[in-house]
Amino acid sequence: MSSLDLPRSQAAIAADSTNPRLTQVCSLRVEQVIYLGLAVLALLAHLWGLGDRALHHDETLHAAYSWYLFSGRGYMHDPLLHGPLLYNIGALAYWIFGDNDTTARLGAALAGSALTLTPYLIRRELGRLAALLAALYLLISPVFLYYGRFIRHDIYSLLCEMLVFAAIVRYTSTRRPLWLYTGAVAFALMYVNQETSYLFLLIMAVPLILTFLWRIYRPGVALLLGAGLLLIGLIFVLPGEAKVDGGHTAQRDPQTQAMLYTPGPIFGWYPLETEDNSYALRIRNRSDTDGGRGLIENLGRYLHDLWLFFGHPAVLSALAVSLGTLGVLGWLIWGRGAQSRWRAAHEGGEPLVAIYASLAQNRRWVVALAIFLAIYALFFSTYFTNLIGTISGTTGSLLYWLAQHNVERGGQPAHYYLIQLIIYEPLLLLWGGIGLIFLLIDYLRREVEAGAYWAIRLIAWWSLGAAFIYTWAGEKMPWLTTHIALPLVLLAAWALQRSLRGLRSGDELPPPTAVASFIAIFTLIVSLCFVLMTAIMSFIDQSLIPPWMVLLFLLLLLTLLTAGFALRWNLRWALALLAACIAVTGGLYTARSAFRLAYQNGDIPREMLVYTQTSPDVMRVVRKLEEASRRRGYGLSMPILYDNETVWSWYLRDFAQAERIGGDLSAPPAEEIMAVLLLDENMIQNPQNRQFLDGFVIQRYPLRWWFPEDQIYRLAPGWRDAPLESTSLLGQFLRTPLDRHIHVRIWNYLIFREPGYPLGSSDFYIAVRPELANQIGIGLGGSLNQK
Repeated sequence: MSSLDLPRSQAAIAADSTNPRLTQVCSLRVEQVIYLGLAVLALLAHLWGLGDRALHHDETLHAAYSWYLFSGRGYMHDPLLHGPLLYNIGALAYWIFGDNDTTARLGAALAGSALTLTPYLIRRELGRLAALLAALYLLISPVFLYYGRFIRHDIYSLLCEMLVFAAIVRYTSTRRPLWLYTGAVAFALMYVNQETSYLFLLIMAVPLILTFLWRIYRPGVALLLGAGLLLIGLIFVLPGEAKVDGGHTAQRDPQTQAMLYTPGPIFGWYPLETEDNSYALRIRNRSDTDGGRGLIENLGRYLHDLWLFFGHPAVLSALAVSLGTLGVLGWLIWGRGAQSRWRAAHEGGEPLVAIYASLAQNRRWVVALAIFLAIYALFFSTYFTNLIGTISGTTGSLLYWLAQHNVERGGQPAHYYLIQLIIYEPLLLLWGGIGLIFLLIDYLRREVEAGAYWAIRLIAWWSLGAAFIYTWAGEKMPWLTTHIALPLVLLAAWALQRSLRGLRSGDELPPPTAVASFIAIFTLIVSLCFVLMTAIMSFIDQSLIPPWMVLLFLLLLLTLLTAGFALRWNLRWALALLAACIAVTGGLYTARSAFRLAYQNGDIPREMLVYTQTSPDVMRVVRKLEEASRRRGYGLSMPILYDNETVWSWYLRDFAQAERIGGDLSAPPAEEIMAVLLLDENMIQNPQNRQFLDGFVIQRYPLRWWFPEDQIYRLAPGWRDAPLESTSLLGQFLRTPLDRHIHVRIWNYLIFREPGYPLGSSDFYIAVRPELANQIGIGLGGSLNQK
């Protein structure tokens, strides 16, 4: 086997060696039927009740901008709201099915359904059983099911990530151009969809480039790593640090407008322009007709703004280092004619050379590049209506999100994603960790050839790289957990498949009754321990047994069960049965978490993944307004005023006479105005609003509410020494890990999703004419008030 040949799974090899051709064909058909069944289940799971919950704040923005594009109001790429792919898909869904909350999420739901089936593409490398397990897990995963029914860019990026990964491993093993072009299309769509494409490109490129250099020219590895460290220092260490305000806007000299800053080390350089968030907002895009000017003038202005960043000595040095390193490596590998490293490796039969050389056959790489550039130009220029977009599509995205790294939107702690995975995806952490252990053991034992697990090792690298780079990135949001979880799904499925090998071992096979007994005893042990834990948690003050002893008892009983089965039959079967039982039990917990998150608590931020959510009252109030408008003969033309809250841009789009105003009323509303919607903050900051609404019935509702992060998992400065009751639940657990009452609170959240703290909320007021008040009704925590 060559060093880069990707072998078929053990299960597939065994099937080929033991089954005749007819049985082999039938087994393939059975496998395909299973995937077809998963496809049907995935569609049902993603489409069921898709429009029942109110759109999240971000969802309303994405839905509204898709609607602007659909209704002919145009679109210009803005990295603040990521790339244009989502909006084009949304506009297409509106065009086919009409615009509503369900069709707004339809594209994401279809992408989430498709993602469930993508492990099928790498079943030869991952193993057929592992691919099925990965597909099944993607179906029941809380993270993927919830965000697979959510209008965000991430689900499209995840689908593209899987397609690119499949294209890499399949092209490596087959060298078929179809896989190369599939990868080009998928990466182009990922690139025009979301800036996470840069991180994914970095994660995938590093092992591919290092493997190439290791096989062709090993000193190049040290040269490339040295250049990489130098680039990090030039961009993130050597520039100065700007003095910024709370919004991360740089303070400037009133006369010269120069940034006030602390000089950088060694060279005393001034800060990068991206230290100033206002620069990032200015550079993120530019219209061809901005300010009434022409294309050429606006292009010149935009290039001038770009030079403020790229003209910095650190950036110029970084560009010089990058180009110089590439030039040196190119000469060392391909230069010197017949004595080149490339020719020597080719004549030596190095398989990696054949793979890379195949890119030049029929100019495949040129076709792939042309595909990428065509998709890039089409989307970022909005079908060639904004030509500057072909530049700002890259520069605007890079510079804006480089600035957001410093802003650290979300302000989440470094352990944020670990907490998310522990709560929602414990199976991934368990089997992903076991998979890493398996790979380490194989490496230490050197039982396999260097390339035998190339695809699996690439998955392991992807898992570790994603965990590191998203933890390092300044912005941490719950939906980004999906990018860490995706490679873990593949790694965990492979590890579980390997753990189940004992069920196919050639040792003495235990009778079915023994297997059934093992499963029954395992189920009994787990059930009894769960009941015991529930009882202890319910009567914690009267219980003589602390909760942690139940876990110890569970571990002891399962160890005795496995050891007894191993002594009577064999260890492989015992461990394989234990692995299968743990996987099924964990899968049931995972499916339960997914069901509650996606269908029960999808708009209630008792779930950590819900984060910040539009309350159900928003959609209910809008539906009541629509009903009132129709009953009074307005159709959807009842006159309404609303303030600067962006949610109303989506939910009031069909009201022909809905007028947007600022945060304050300049006079009492005209007699024909039937309803006024105002944020709570606008009522507080502008007391005259309440006076102008005299005669209206004013009702207050929660607009959006959020998970109590500070009280659950954040660790405030000085948390180790602060009073215990003033620290978060996580802080209390870390300080007193054996405290029973803390165990109860953790148990109540894990099992019942009871955070134990009130949800945070920002509210809105609706002021209606008295004849509408009873029809609108009282919402969650709302009140009727005519004063």
